[in-house]
Amino acid sequence: KIRMEKEDLKIVNRGLEDEMELSGYRLCRWKLVLVGLGGLCTGGFLFLLLYWMPEWCVKATCTRSAVRDADVALLQSTVCIKPQLNF
Repeated sequence: KIRMEKEDLKIVNRGLEDEMELSGYRLCRWKLVLVGLGGLCTGGFLFLLLYWMPEWCVKATCTRSAVRDADVALLQSTVCIKPQLNF
């Protein structure tokens, strides 16, 4: 896992059932240009894929930053959901 500074990652609702990690990201122009070119070259399929996978979109177009300086915030659940099989 990437080493993070204290300000790069915040925990929301620590210790509760709905605990989440809050990460900050800043838009990166050269990444935006590459994603735009990739979207044009794939006939828009890349745009559709990034629309379906918002986490990928953030990571493809932004760089990590402190939460207070962020343009984009990414919330991720820390709870691991185990599927139950009922037969």
